[in-house]
Formats: sequence, C-alpha cells, structure tokens
Amino acid sequence: MQDNILKFSNEEMKVLVDKNFFELKHSSTAKMVELFGQLEVELKKVVSASGLQVDNLNVSSGKIFRGENYRGFPYVLLDCPRLFNRESVFAFRSMFWWGNEFTFTIHIQGEAWEKFKSSLISNFENLENRGILFCINESPWQYHLGEDNYITLDTKQNMSQAKELLQSKNFVKLSRKLAINEYENVIEVGKEALEFYLSLLND
Repeated sequence: MQDNILKFSNEEMKVLVDKNFFELKHSSTAKMVELFGQLEVELKKVVSASGLQVDNLNVSSGKIFRGENYRGFPYVLLDCPRLFNRESVFAFRSMFWWGNEFTFTIHIQGEAWEKFKSSLISNFENLENRGILFCINESPWQYHLGEDNYITLDTKQNMSQAKELLQSKNFVKLSRKLAINEYENVIEVGKEALEFYLSLLND
C-alpha cells in the first residue's frame, strides 16, 4: 500500500517548505498595488487634459484588484478610466501578470466603439511600428499576448488584417507591453500609452 503513496519531487518539496517566498510575494504585491495607485493619479490627469467625453465613464475612482490565477499566474489590475455595462465598455487596463509582463490596454466596445470607430479608422496608420499590439481574438476578455490573441502592427500584412477586422468587430483592444524589470517606467509608459490611445480617438 505504501508503494502507491503520491510522491513530491525535490523541487516541489523545496516550494512546500519555503515560507519566505510567500512573505516576499505578499510584500511585492503590496508594492505593486501602491505603484498602480500612483499610476492612477497620473492617468486621471491624462483623461482630464484630453477632454474625453464618454457617457457614464468613471474617471474619479479607478479600481485596483488582485487575482491568483490568470492562466496559472497571479496578477494585479488597475482599471482607470473605466466603464463596463451591457451597452458599452470603455476602459484603460494596466496589468501586472506575475512572471510575464506589464500590459497597458485600451478596450472599447458597444456604443462607445460606435462613437469612436470612424476616428480610430481614420487615424489607424499612426499605429504602425509604434510597439502597439492589436487584439484579433473573438473574445475581448483575454489579456495574454499569445499569437492567437494579439498581432503586432509592424508589417503591412498585419496592418491590413487589423484594419479589416476593425470594420467587422464590435470591439477594439490595443495593448502595449513592458518588461517586469522595467517597473520603474510603469507610470511613464502607462501615461504615454493612454495619451496615445486617446489621440487616436480625435477626428
């Protein structure tokens, strides 16, 4: 009977007895939440300066939340500005995904997308070779940067594919990534990303 007992590998045992990792995870996550709180302050300034007008858009209070399992890894999110309802989505989501990267994503859907669609199409060429990723997924609720979810906009072929999808999709998502070891640039890159996205929505 003893021969059938489930066994842990040496690597797994090291993790199971390592309390220090979780102490560091807790302190690191707390710092990440604080960093996103600082980013929120700056993003509000960007929105205010832009003159952006979206019905029911919440700019006054961003939302920071944490989770333990997006595709197997913990994450911290900041939504600011944010609007999520059945008719419309307009959100700028900053995400730290443990072991992967930071991403800065704008998601526009429904009525908000209908409002800004023509402007974005008119300004679409400005996206080429800017380090921006375009969502090709049928679902807007995935945030990984895999090839089945995003394409780069650094080739004419990809630009053509993205522009064609803009005509048919009921949402748009654009994202910019930042390496985790460049965390000191989170506020600067987050601000730049939002400013650039909003500039695409002007006629």
